[in-house]
Amino acid sequence: MEYWQVDVFAERVLAGNGLAVFPDCRGLSPAAMQELTRELRQFESIFLAPLDAHNAFSARVFTVEEELPFAGHPILGAAALLHQLHGGKSDAEWLLQLPEKQVRIATRRNGKGFYAEMDQGPAQFGQVLDDTAADSFAAAFGSERDRRYPAQVVSTGLPYLLLPVTAAGLATAKQRESVDDALAGIGAAFVFLMDVDAREGRTWDPLGVVEDIATGSAAGPVAAWRVAQGLERPDQPFALAQGRFLGRPSRLDVCVTAAGNVLVGGEVQLLAHARLLPPLAELG
Repeated sequence: MEYWQVDVFAERVLAGNGLAVFPDCRGLSPAAMQELTRELRQFESIFLAPLDAHNAFSARVFTVEEELPFAGHPILGAAALLHQLHGGKSDAEWLLQLPEKQVRIATRRNGKGFYAEMDQGPAQFGQVLDDTAADSFAAAFGSERDRRYPAQVVSTGLPYLLLPVTAAGLATAKQRESVDDALAGIGAAFVFLMDVDAREGRTWDPLGVVEDIATGSAAGPVAAWRVAQGLERPDQPFALAQGRFLGRPSRLDVCVTAAGNVLVGGEVQLLAHARLLPPLAELG
């Protein structure tokens, strides 16, 4: 069984957010997918299997800790690899069926790599936090909150608490205590810290141990939130920044259409191609 290493939201290789893509995972159990993700130590891995249509695939995304119902950079990276394997020289469109969401992705060749853009659909706006709750989350990351804007839960498939902080608060942020119970109480899965003026953000795994380099599943909610706050205009593309504090600066292109759908795109580079040795059945 083969897999590929790709870099997403990356203008060159060894930049952006790394990802392992298994283009045909037929025969692998979910337990094996989880074990392989832990072995490869990427923030996420994605496992594809062909469906009836030539451009349709089922997709499952895992972190080292759990399976996710939706994720951004794995979907874009997988679509770029599908273009490499099946798309030829022309523009292409792909349909990925996740356990709880179907996503369409457009891809095109772009220099030595690819450009991929997904339609995340409309954003769902959740709870707006009061000052006490927002301050508590900011304190958990040792950050100073930007009080000009509300902290709110927003989702395009994976719910994030979008927490505005100052530029200094973003630069020095580090999770100091567990926020799992507090997030569950407001219907969120992760916290995304935002420097609103710089259009820059940071997020971590639930334990606060591993920082994500570029988070496509958060970029959509951030884009929708910025439009709702009047900071951006519908149908006007703009870019978000992430990964600078990890030495992997990444650009995430976003746009909220006049109809309310959220588009997230970026450049993808193919880095490596590898093969697993048998027997995979021993993985469970």
